[in-house]
Amino acid sequence: MSMKKPVKNILIVGVGNTLRGDDGIGAYICSCIDALKQEGVQTLATQQLDTALLDELMQADHIIIADASFEGRSVNFFKVNGNESMPASSSHHMSAPLLMRMAQAIYHKELSMMICAVTGYRFGMREKLSAKAKKNADKAVAIITEWINSNS
Repeated sequence: MSMKKPVKNILIVGVGNTLRGDDGIGAYICSCIDALKQEGVQTLATQQLDTALLDELMQADHIIIADASFEGRSVNFFKVNGNESMPASSSHHMSAPLLMRMAQAIYHKELSMMICAVTGYRFGMREKLSAKAKKNADKAVAIITEWINSNS
């Protein structure tokens, strides 16, 4: 009798404002991941990280926060250490490490969290990603998909 491996519950949180050009990278990544219809994977697009997300984060086995970045390689994908004080991205008030510390303090749960910081170039008032940012975001979708497939 073969036992099917249980599917992990993975939440992709796309952070950013879709009306600010490349800041909409997170929402774009969520829409691409949704189109793949992978079992056990949910997405959530939000303008910024905040404490209201904690209840949803607590339901996930793994969390990937996808967000635009001003610097770094085209895509930086890394595990979040809750003890770090680094910002999660360019301009958001709540950082991923702070959310992790809050989850530990309130719910006594360690979150498994990854950051996917994707370099953007044009953050002015426009509803489209720049061509370079879209290329980076598509690369990020491939990296996230590979990670999902190896962790579920």
